[in-house]
Amino acid sequence: MVRFAGRSGKITEKGRRTLSLSQTLTRWFLSFKSNNFETAAILKKHVRDIGTQKAPDVPTSLRSLCDVSEFWLHDQRIIQLTPKEKKSDDHILYIHGGGYIHELVRAHWSIITQLVKHTGATITVPLYALAPKHDHTKATPMMDALYDQITVDRAGQRTFVAGDSAGGNFTLSLALRRRDAGKSLPDGLILYSPWLDFQLKADGIRDVEPKDIMLGVGGILVCSQWWAGSADHASSYFSMVNADPEGLPPVAIFNGDLDLLVVDARRFADLCRSRGVETFYKEYPGGFHVFMGATFTPEARDVFRETRRFMDQANTPLRKHR
Repeated sequence: MVRFAGRSGKITEKGRRTLSLSQTLTRWFLSFKSNNFETAAILKKHVRDIGTQKAPDVPTSLRSLCDVSEFWLHDQRIIQLTPKEKKSDDHILYIHGGGYIHELVRAHWSIITQLVKHTGATITVPLYALAPKHDHTKATPMMDALYDQITVDRAGQRTFVAGDSAGGNFTLSLALRRRDAGKSLPDGLILYSPWLDFQLKADGIRDVEPKDIMLGVGGILVCSQWWAGSADHASSYFSMVNADPEGLPPVAIFNGDLDLLVVDARRFADLCRSRGVETFYKEYPGGFHVFMGATFTPEARDVFRETRRFMDQANTPLRKHR
């Protein structure tokens, strides 16, 4: 089923959509690739094998769409993409996923490209310090300072924060910290296959795990340990299913039903609704983890159309926590 939580907060059930052939074939192809998160041992070996990762370059195709500038903040590289044509006044801070251990990859650039094409927004992409070399204490101050800088530079204009997987986790962590500190909040949060519980303790996760071709509980829990460090894994800044989301800006969540993280995404959407947060939730049958990175599928194209619609409806002034 496709589940929606509209701006009213009410969750309704829609009829099952037909799974596209391209989505089916993409999942089949990916099923032959190694699942580096399948177990703790596999994940640790994978991290040893990849060693030091090369900072990614902006693809030529994206450079043709945008003017590209770079700067450094807290010793971490920041890329800013400004559309050359059909530029809107919106700004998106995009936080990439990868379990807090992987650099930005081609699928992330594909997502960012579609956001540029569908929204016309200027997009800021931080290449934040990763685990296991660093825990959250290196990247978090940078992300907070970066958002502050964006709000000053873009005063009076709308700012959204978006992220996939671990980037969705970082997105919500940023918003919750700002809310708790009484600072201005984004105009909306856009979460693609977000990771919302560092403990993965929900009933139902183990039922979905055998169907997940990209993730495993064992590997994810290792990433939790590396990123949280000595901090409490149950903290709402890591495990948003434990948060009180009241006062957050509008939230859009997109998930596939063959992603083990979908269990917590459903829980969080329900939690947001119960606390009066304007929430849009959409779930896609046959969708694997971060399926929207396969931007050629009808399902992914729908995600970006819905993202644009969500942003268009968020016609609110910059929000302050009250």
